[in-house]
Amino acid sequence: MDDRRDLTSGAGSPRIEIRQLDGVDPVSFAGTLGGDVVWLDSSLPAGAPDSARDRARWSVLAPCDGAFTARFRHQDRRAHLDVSMPLLAWFGVSRSEDRPAFDVLADLLALTPRLAEPIPGLGFALGWVGFLGYELGRESGGPDRTADGHADADLRFVDRAVVVRDDGAAWALALVDDAEPDASAANRAWLETVADGGPAADVGDVPPSLPSGPASGRVSRAVYETAVDACRAEIRDGNAFQVCLTTAFSVPGTGREALAGPGTDPHLVEYLRMRAADPVPFGAYLRLGPLRVASRSPERFLRIGADGRVLAEPIKGTRRRLTDPDADPAADLAVRDELAASVKDRAENVMIVDLLRNDLLRTAVPGSVHVDRLCAVETYASVHQMVSTIGAVLPEGVSRADVVRAAFPPGSMTGAPKTSAMAIASRLEGGPRGVYSGAIGYFSASGAVDLSVVIRTLVTVLDDCGAAGSRTAVRSRTLGAGGAVTWSSVAGDEADEALTKTRSVLGSMGVVADW
Repeated sequence: MDDRRDLTSGAGSPRIEIRQLDGVDPVSFAGTLGGDVVWLDSSLPAGAPDSARDRARWSVLAPCDGAFTARFRHQDRRAHLDVSMPLLAWFGVSRSEDRPAFDVLADLLALTPRLAEPIPGLGFALGWVGFLGYELGRESGGPDRTADGHADADLRFVDRAVVVRDDGAAWALALVDDAEPDASAANRAWLETVADGGPAADVGDVPPSLPSGPASGRVSRAVYETAVDACRAEIRDGNAFQVCLTTAFSVPGTGREALAGPGTDPHLVEYLRMRAADPVPFGAYLRLGPLRVASRSPERFLRIGADGRVLAEPIKGTRRRLTDPDADPAADLAVRDELAASVKDRAENVMIVDLLRNDLLRTAVPGSVHVDRLCAVETYASVHQMVSTIGAVLPEGVSRADVVRAAFPPGSMTGAPKTSAMAIASRLEGGPRGVYSGAIGYFSASGAVDLSVVIRTLVTVLDDCGAAGSRTAVRSRTLGAGGAVTWSSVAGDEADEALTKTRSVLGSMGVVADW
């Protein structure tokens, strides 16, 4: 099937060329991609409520090696911009400068030509994809820290992508520009290759070379429980209402690993195993320079429509369902009702809702911030979750980067009040969080934004990133976990919750946390 058309943002030359595909298996397509790639991978488990359908409607697979490409990286408080020749007229020359990340991002978004959304209901119209790490919170009042050994942010301008709708329909998108005929010809040739199916890669048969063994905590369980009590002391003294306290687990995998190459990335295979075990609306696999990020997040941070409407959907409060809920529906309903009535979980959720309302008020039209749902319980195949929904409207012309900065890091990962809670957590945690607790997603050329909260995420840092297919040592592999501490928290229970949260990722790898 060939459904190609140009979609422009008016009289400007840059535009998206689109081709509908007969069908694309995202897993097989991901296995064909060498080099850097961002896969925003949406799905829902069986039994998910209708209210969750919007979160998992689209998946985006974006290779980062197209003809029109740029990379924005912020590391050690310094911005680095690498621009391909065809985009020099947009962003200028490659450069490095001492400027805050969100200031540079605001400039880049202002310079990105506006492109119309290519498919009704799809906010993504190519643009910037990647991650914003937790330590960027220093630019909005958080502690002055940087990530350990990797960038605080890595965003790529992508000019090619395959998008897959939840009903299986798929399209290939590519940027073309009459002012750059050679680059446009390369992207049109790529469209033809994708439409013809491309080379097959059976990534499911690639054995991972990652060794097994227990995951070890950055601190002992006893130290974590002491930190919980320290948070409670801060709350007692009036310095916070809630503190999101986290730690990190070091995951085995210290041998020499194959780098990115079609069908040869063991980290992608590992992600596919996580994916099969745990369908979520905001899954992601990122292969960016020395980073491999495998995320199974169920939580949206912010969605901003091209029309300026904002949506935040914090999750606070989760209960595991029975192994076979159909065998005892009354008992399963009792678990759900217990969550709905939980004073502690409702208090945690309401605090974050209030925090997000205040964050959005900084950039929204006065009077437009509203709460659509408060502490609603959604039932999925394996869990019940407490979700709230906050909406707002942006004034004309406000930068999407400014909106995200005002709400960053995600309130569900900080506590309240945000600045004080972040300072308390920083003193107690013993190290930076990095990608974990930040955001993954896109800043579309349409003006739309969709970002997830980085939880249930394995982050691997390689020593170097040589040519595809070469080998390099793994520097670190970490999984962050934690929870919200309130005055009513019990240290042992909080440690149990942190340990439980590691299982959705580690279980699919055959790894347990030794804590």
